[in-house]
Amino acid sequence: MSTRRDSALKVPVAQLLPPEQAYDYEYWARRLVDSRLLRGAVAVALFRVPLLAVPTGATRRGGQLHMVEEVFARQTAAALDGLPGFAELSHRGPIVEWGDRPSAFGRPGECHEFYGLRDPAGELGGPTMPPTGHRGHGSETGRWPPSAEQPSGRIPPPRESVPAVAAALP
Repeated sequence: MSTRRDSALKVPVAQLLPPEQAYDYEYWARRLVDSRLLRGAVAVALFRVPLLAVPTGATRRGGQLHMVEEVFARQTAAALDGLPGFAELSHRGPIVEWGDRPSAFGRPGECHEFYGLRDPAGELGGPTMPPTGHRGHGSETGRWPPSAEQPSGRIPPPRESVPAVAAALP
């Protein structure tokens, strides 16, 4: 019996591409207070979706990418290591971080200031959620925080838990 290695199981190597090739480039170009930071940005490609990594500097004190799995975060951190604007690079689980670490954000807009972003509340009628790969994920697209109402068509979660009883094994 022979064993074969499936190439789909290999961990991809992160490729650095020009920033304009990132699928979320326009999002960051519109949101950054200082668009000159895009000059030092890079698109990090794992598989088919390049994400934009924006360096620190001027109005941006830190940055992060959510890479879904820790192995991808490790690859991304290795690719960004040594690039200008990506000092204090580390990864914690699936999250790659660089620059200063954010403290708890107390007042509205403080998170945007830390990451050098415009506050979208005025221009878009409320806060928006970043694209996938940047600060987690949610069930609603385009709005953050998600509404407390149960989305239509979904079964509501049970109000109380019922203990499971394991059957005796023969």
